[in-house]
Order: sequence, then structure tokens, then C-alpha cells
Amino acid sequence: MTGGHIVGAMLLPLLTFLVGGCDGHDTEPDLDGGPEPLMLFRFEKFTSAPRIDDGEVTLRSLAGKVVLLDLFATWSSPCRRSAPLLVSLHERYRGEGFEILGLAYEQARDVVQAKRAAEAFRSEFRIPYILAIGPDVLWEELRQHATVMGDIPTIVLMDRQGVVRDVFEGLPPGREAVLADRIERLLAEPYVPLPSYGG
Repeated sequence: MTGGHIVGAMLLPLLTFLVGGCDGHDTEPDLDGGPEPLMLFRFEKFTSAPRIDDGEVTLRSLAGKVVLLDLFATWSSPCRRSAPLLVSLHERYRGEGFEILGLAYEQARDVVQAKRAAEAFRSEFRIPYILAIGPDVLWEELRQHATVMGDIPTIVLMDRQGVVRDVFEGLPPGREAVLADRIERLLAEPYVPLPSYGG
């Protein structure tokens, strides 16, 4: 699939909302259409994922940070091309309350093999942020709330309250500034805690 879209939620006043879905296609869609409105939502079923270095990472542990979820596959060429960019973004903004969680969706359904592939990927690109095995329930919620097609990479931006604000399907070269701008806008927003949820 060569075409695609970016689904974006432009900034809304934080107090105006009470917010309370791996068969991916290897794609590199065009982002030139600009952002489209997206219903703001928080994940309900997706609350944690198994880290590749044992243990688990939870959404609750990331509360108060702007979080980028990178739904990727180690065998995907677009995902491999975007890895250095994500490493750069992590280095640039981590001191401002920004975190990346990489979620691997491998062709191998065996968790041990998937973890090995993700570990090799991390070593190859010197990835400093957390990598975990992506749960299928995450795709289910994205399909339900953001009507994504299941393309990889898919990048999800969550604000400090854990609310999904932007979803990018693909990240073609030359569009890095769009993603960086979204991150900076979210970092500039204050943290207003919402009622806690599982994870």
C-alpha cells in the first residue's frame, strides 16, 4: 500500500473534555493532506505490554509525560528508516517530559523469538527507549476509535493525561517536522490529572 493518511487532533482546551486496536501493512503514505479531526480517547483495554528485557511497562508508569507509541516491525523498511529519527526525538525532548515506547509486532508469534528480533533491532539502532512486544488489543482500540488501517509504522501521540491526540500512519522522509511540531505543542500543555485507569 503506497497511500495513506495522517489522522490528527489539533489542540483543544484541556478542560473541555472528559475522556473516560498484528496484521500490519508495510507502508509509507503521504501526509500532505494535513490533520483531520480525531475523537480524543484513552486506552481502556491496552494498559501494559511485556518488555523485551523482561518485566512489563504500564501506561500508568508513563503518566504525566507526553508519550509516543511506535507500532513497528523489525522487518519493515519504513520502520527501519524511521528508527534513527525516533532516537533523535527521544534525545531532544526527553528532558522535557517526553517518552517513547516502541511496540514490536513481529511475524513470529513466538514471544521469545519476537523479543530476540526486537533486541537485535535495539542494538543495531542503539535505541535508548523502552521496547516491548505489542499486544493485539492495542490495534483493536485504534481501529475502533481512530479508524486506522493497521499500517506500519503507526505512531500514536498521547498527552500528559494519557489521552490520544494524534495518530500517524507512516512517516515518510521529509515530514519529521510535522511530528516534532505535534510533540512540542503537547509538551507546552500543562498536566491536569484525569481520573486514573488500569495499567
